[in-house]
Amino acid sequence: MCRKIVVFVLLLSSCLFLSACRVVFNPFAQNAEQKEVQKEYRQKADVQEQEEVVEEEPEEPAFKIDATLTLDGENMVISGETDLPADSILGISLIPYEGSATVEEIEDQSARTLSEVPPTIIGVGTSVEEGGSIKTRTYKRPDLSTRYRFELTFEPAGQEEKIKQQLVEQAGALDELTGLQVLKEADPDSSMVHGDDPVKGYIQTVNIMKADEENGDGVTLEFER
Repeated sequence: MCRKIVVFVLLLSSCLFLSACRVVFNPFAQNAEQKEVQKEYRQKADVQEQEEVVEEEPEEPAFKIDATLTLDGENMVISGETDLPADSILGISLIPYEGSATVEEIEDQSARTLSEVPPTIIGVGTSVEEGGSIKTRTYKRPDLSTRYRFELTFEPAGQEEKIKQQLVEQAGALDELTGLQVLKEADPDSSMVHGDDPVKGYIQTVNIMKADEENGDGVTLEFER
């Protein structure tokens, strides 16, 4: 009788042991647990990465340029104020957006553009008057049914020597001015002046919609960096 009891106990223990082994080594349970741990780890890592990312504020330009563009039919009138030296030259360019570009694409700066309109059609840049006023100039708008990007630029290194000297006295070395942007990439084949160096300066833009759209006519738009 005792031997039967011992055998029964041993069999029961074996069954419990084997059952326990099945729980521990169940590959599906293990994989599920690993996936859950990995998921939690990724979530924590994503949160930590987001907390560590700090958006860098763009540098403020060394000079203030507060300009506006008034749309009146075919006329585009530029005016404004600045602390640039008198007689400084401001460049302008008018760049059409592709016809298929949507307003949303233009606003988020993903719209494709066409070739710049030649200055012979719209007119040349403007200058700074005594007292800091941007000389008011009127430019021709080639097509009322086309959307455009109007760019206003200032290139310190391209100014006359007396202007460059005043810029240095006001804000320091021309190549170390705060807020400089690349206006044109280096192109030694087409530039006798800048050679292998990119053209740097300040640029402000404004989007012009079709004349029958909002911000397309009868409005004054502020240039933005």
